[in-house]
Amino acid sequence: MSSPPSASHGRPRPRHPLLPVVAIALGSFAVVVSEFVPVGALPQISAGLGVSEGTAGLLVTLPALSGAVAAPAATVLMRRLDRRLAIIGLTALIAVSCILSAATTGFSMMLVSRLILGISIGGVWATSVSAAARLVPARIVHTASSVVFGAIAVGSVVSVPSSSLIATHTSWRATFVAAAAVAVVAALVQALAIPKIPTADRVTMAHFRPLLRSVPANVILAVVFLVVFAQFSAYTFVVPYLHDVTGLSAGLASGLLLGYGALTIVGNFGGGALLGRSIRGTVIATLVFGAGGLLALSAGGTVTASVCVGLALWGLAWGNAPVALQHWLYTDGQDRFSTEAVNATFTAVVQVAVASGSLLSGVAVNAVGVRSSAALGTVASAVACILALGFMALSARRATAQEAVVAVSHEEVRAAALD
Repeated sequence: MSSPPSASHGRPRPRHPLLPVVAIALGSFAVVVSEFVPVGALPQISAGLGVSEGTAGLLVTLPALSGAVAAPAATVLMRRLDRRLAIIGLTALIAVSCILSAATTGFSMMLVSRLILGISIGGVWATSVSAAARLVPARIVHTASSVVFGAIAVGSVVSVPSSSLIATHTSWRATFVAAAAVAVVAALVQALAIPKIPTADRVTMAHFRPLLRSVPANVILAVVFLVVFAQFSAYTFVVPYLHDVTGLSAGLASGLLLGYGALTIVGNFGGGALLGRSIRGTVIATLVFGAGGLLALSAGGTVTASVCVGLALWGLAWGNAPVALQHWLYTDGQDRFSTEAVNATFTAVVQVAVASGSLLSGVAVNAVGVRSSAALGTVASAVACILALGFMALSARRATAQEAVVAVSHEEVRAAALD
């Protein structure tokens, strides 16, 4: 799997280089589990706290909003802080948030606990990948990135079906207790395994300007926004959708979501292998599969076979989407952008998209019904495809025109030399 560029100087050299990377990956796993616990337990949380399912979707929206602010802010504020201490502290904050969620007696306090989680989400996403890359020799940076992204994929696999099963057979509070336990274990492993990681790229707000002024980078970020918006428009309410629209039992729905999650792992590692051959080709395939999967899910929601096909395509696409889109952005930036600034900006866009998708989908679910969540995701995914394909075609046309101008210029120089 490809990975973002990393500084070779000042790279810590632990005795077993992948052990601290695994520790960092555990933190990423804990973040994903904690962020998506409410998705699997949404019906039980809704009933337990006396709010509608659309309103309960705010438990996904709010941490995403605070994460969007926390990503660039944490990157700047922690620019002089040892990344080891930052990662351990942010992971411990996950446990604090989950314990508060489990103990809450009202929806307002639950929202506060989820806002706290968002700080950890933004900080972890903005620091983990670059920190892991700096912990290993340059020859295995790709492996380090695969471990971190693989943990994210695995977290996506286990979080929703596990929380759904736990909430069904015990209580929704137990799902947050389990997530807190995962975060505590991750923080302890990190404290034992991660060496000091001095900052190599001390980011200031000035580092964000070249990225934000780049038209190609902004187009790519718009595609990122639409893809993630589509994902969380549909995914936030996927459990009620499978229950109410498709008519599946809790056990069967959990089984399908487990299969969906397993396919995200396949998409993550399979897509990573394809990135080495063609980044743009992989991005196109990912976008087309994602749109096709959501279309099958939304158009054939009452047909179990159509839902199964849709979940399969959607899972394969989403497993590869974050890494494919991030590498597309890195390829466009080359060495013009700060690595940590790219990480932070990408994270902020992703979290704003998560918040927007879950919020607008919640509004639509309350107003129209749960089926609207998949329809909204399908439309956003289709727009992302159109925008990406149009941008790539225009870029290819411009590249061809520039090559033609250079060729003509060379011919003129050669002709002048012969004369």
